[in-house]
Amino acid sequence: MNILIADDEKLILEDLAYDVKKLYPEANIGTATSAEESMKLCENMEYDVAMLDIDMPGTDGLTLARQLIATWPAINIIFVTGYKEFALEAHKLYCSAFLMKPVGIRNLKEAFENLRRPVLDIPQEFYSQHYSGTDIIGKKLEMYREQRNISRQEMADLMNVTRQTVFRWEHGERIPDVLTFIKLSRILGVEITDIIAKPE
Repeated sequence: MNILIADDEKLILEDLAYDVKKLYPEANIGTATSAEESMKLCENMEYDVAMLDIDMPGTDGLTLARQLIATWPAINIIFVTGYKEFALEAHKLYCSAFLMKPVGIRNLKEAFENLRRPVLDIPQEFYSQHYSGTDIIGKKLEMYREQRNISRQEMADLMNVTRQTVFRWEHGERIPDVLTFIKLSRILGVEITDIIAKPE
């Protein structure tokens, strides 16, 4: 899971990063003290969750959230602020949580357990490991699709993609994103871990 934390107060930033790392040791955490610095980090990393202070000098956290959502619609926004009057506008952005400072680790944990858009800790190896040009995940997608007597075209129609996209998934040329995995698992009637788990 990739997590961006932005707050212009360095001590708060460090405390949040420490607590998040304590909850999710495997998480990749990027920290920034401004919206501009945050967007620079996003040039090299796609974040699953952005924890944003609202009252920051220059571009505020609400504006930063809009910029992030416009670029990465699946990102989860968690606002962390000392001003509850921002709550209404924050919730208009369909944020995953609105936390008041100081943030207790219990509230932090609850926020991550109730994200609007689930985040899967899919090991990086599944995104890069190929066998003779055919990805393990692709083989499983094809196997489950055929077991349910769903043609590629039918799958494409159900997923609202082209038949060529389904073909590329199944032949390891492309890997579905997290939200697509969730939809695929529902259509195929299997758990997401059934698709991504490495064979014994």
